[in-house]
Amino acid sequence: MKLRFSTIVVYLVVGVYTLLVSLPIFWMFLSSTKTVRELFSSPFALPQEPQWSNFAKAWESGISNYLANSLIVTTLSVVLIVMVSALAAYALARINFPGRIFIYLLLIAGFAIPVHTVLVPLYRSLNSVGLLNTHAGLILPYVAFGIPFSVLLLYAFFLEFPSEIEDAARIDGCNIWQLVFRVVMPLSMPALVSVVVFQSVFLWNEFSLALIVIRDDALRTIPLGLTKFQGQWSTNWTLMLASLSMATLPVLILFIILQRQFIRSLVGFSK
Repeated sequence: MKLRFSTIVVYLVVGVYTLLVSLPIFWMFLSSTKTVRELFSSPFALPQEPQWSNFAKAWESGISNYLANSLIVTTLSVVLIVMVSALAAYALARINFPGRIFIYLLLIAGFAIPVHTVLVPLYRSLNSVGLLNTHAGLILPYVAFGIPFSVLLLYAFFLEFPSEIEDAARIDGCNIWQLVFRVVMPLSMPALVSVVVFQSVFLWNEFSLALIVIRDDALRTIPLGLTKFQGQWSTNWTLMLASLSMATLPVLILFIILQRQFIRSLVGFSK
């Protein structure tokens, strides 16, 4: 009875939390199908006549281009982060070489530095090499800021990786590259997926760095593109909410696809 009662309590708490998290998303989608007058007169009521044209108007206003830009920048950045971080974390966790501890401490220091404290020198550096107003000017800093957190996350995972599997692979004749790419990385998929999820969500929503790097409207990512609906004196809230709904879908789809591996990374290698 105690076990059953505790289980009911846990499910109740998780259910309430899930409801609280889901309500804003549901309200956002519901409000995006209303008129502006209906949104302010009855914000929590069902729409009398759903305005599905709001999504078409938001799409035609340039959201499709902003989504494509965000998809390009986020995908390339995450791929580079995962590749570099996985190799670096494995080397720090498994290979004993001079300066290993010093490099690890540098990564911790890099993770502790907020992005906003280096925006001015970063802007001057990108300007000096001609990377302002380019996607490369976003991708390279994103990779640099994403590596420390990703390495620390993967480093903890590789420390618990069973050494017996590596020993068996070496006995079978694997060299270091075959060991890493054919044995370690496939078995480390839950940890790699967790890096993909964390970095994708962060980069998809990143605003500050994109604001100082991108000037051309055709190169804007989705957080910058959403400011298009906000004028000096008024804001088209229904189109804004419709755009937000479409911008949220890629992240939700990504998590739905990777949720099993992501959950496995939270419960540990043995699970």
